[in-house]
Amino acid sequence: MADRSIEIRQRAMEYFKQQQELSPDAQTRLCLFLQGVKSINATILARVEFQPMEWVPYKFLHSQCFKEVELTTLLGKSTAWSSNPMVFLAATQLNLALWQETSAARFMGGMLKVDRNFYEYLALSHAFLSVIRILPLLSVQTNLNTPFFSTLKEIEEENGRQIQTQIRLLKDMAIDLPMEEKENIIESQRQIVEKLFLRLLAEITEIPAA
Repeated sequence: MADRSIEIRQRAMEYFKQQQELSPDAQTRLCLFLQGVKSINATILARVEFQPMEWVPYKFLHSQCFKEVELTTLLGKSTAWSSNPMVFLAATQLNLALWQETSAARFMGGMLKVDRNFYEYLALSHAFLSVIRILPLLSVQTNLNTPFFSTLKEIEEENGRQIQTQIRLLKDMAIDLPMEEKENIIESQRQIVEKLFLRLLAEITEIPAA
């Protein structure tokens, strides 16, 4: 998996380096995947509004929810959309896999409680923020002053700010789980998101995904 990850990322870097400006097909694939991720996160976080919660975690999760909605809207507006129906079909298939492989639906029912299920959600959300990064794959010559790239930059900068708070929540949350189990949950969710992100990059750059 590690070798495959390096290979796909290297190919993606070459692909992005050759692109003076991303094609509508590539922009559409990136946009729809990121919108799928942020829609999952925002839908789960919206439940925070209806439940009692300590002020500090509530304020963070509340802010994250509305920021996700804002950035999803901006990204859609900044995208040069493809006219190729096959691009939308491929994007739909990947977003279906996103829902299935992350088991996102299980985080959307019932009351939010400080339990293993909530910890797994936080680990998944952390993986979304830390794994899905486009800017490090771009050439230093890439012009980031386009609507699409400037929005991606804003998203990844916001992700970086949120990561710091999420790390504290994952580390300090009062939950009856051994440290080793916490680490296993975090790594498991990271691997799931990594696999999906590599599939996206592979499909954009036309690498057969394993």
